[in-house]
Order: sequence, then structure tokens, then C-alpha cells
Amino acid sequence: MKIYWVLCASLLVYQAASANGSANDHYSPRPGQTEAQWVRDPFTPSRQMYEIVGTQSGMARGAYGFVPSLEAERIPQMKLRGLINPDDKEFIALLEVKGVGTFMVREGDEFNIDPSQPKNAVRIGKITRLSVTVETGMLGSIRVLR
Repeated sequence: MKIYWVLCASLLVYQAASANGSANDHYSPRPGQTEAQWVRDPFTPSRQMYEIVGTQSGMARGAYGFVPSLEAERIPQMKLRGLINPDDKEFIALLEVKGVGTFMVREGDEFNIDPSQPKNAVRIGKITRLSVTVETGMLGSIRVLR
């Protein structure tokens, strides 16, 4: 019975902190890192990122609709050229990037295609028999391509 009351009290404290907006509003540094050393994962959306996009596009606060990127022409053209399935669990995709070459990629691979833009990154999200989900991003933005 005593554990039940402790859990209820903890839940009430957490709900009160969430209602005030102090919980989960911003990312915090990993253990052992100072805030100056910590850099946010560019592929993880944050509330602050959506708020900045909303204010820059003139949308009302909290409206997270599609906002065209001015850098859309910098996204390379990609084609799925084939699949390799060495074991029945995961695929390896042959991904052709126009003007660069063809690469063997797995789910979760992260790489940079254009050395002139070192902050831009490409991550392979999911590989299925018919498609590859590719995420491109940099600090403060995410674009998902399919």
C-alpha cells in the first residue's frame, strides 16, 4: 500500500511539471557532457524546431504544416537500383546518387554525399522490397524523402 502512494505522488509531481512546461521542453546533454559540448541529433525533431519553422513561415503558433524548403534543389536525385538480401532479416540496397555513384547502404547508415556542404547528412531510414526511405537533414531541419 505504501508503494502505491509513493507511485501516485510521483505521478502527480510529474504531471504538474509537464503542465508547467518544464518537462521535455528541450533536450538535455548526455551524462558526462556539458551543454557546450553537446550537439542535438539533426534527425530528431524538437518542439523548438517546429516553433521556429512556424514563426518563419508566418503560420500560427502550433501549426506544423508543410513548409517548402528553400534548399530543396540541393537534395540529390536518388534511385533504388537493386537489393541484396544476404540473410532473411535485413536488406542491403544499391542506391544510385545522380552524379556521384552507386552505393551499398543498410538501414541506419549515415553519410555525407557533398563535401562542400559538411553539415548536410543523409541517413537511410528504412529499406523494403520496393523502396528506400532516405532522411536528409542538418541542424535545425529534417527532410524525409522516399
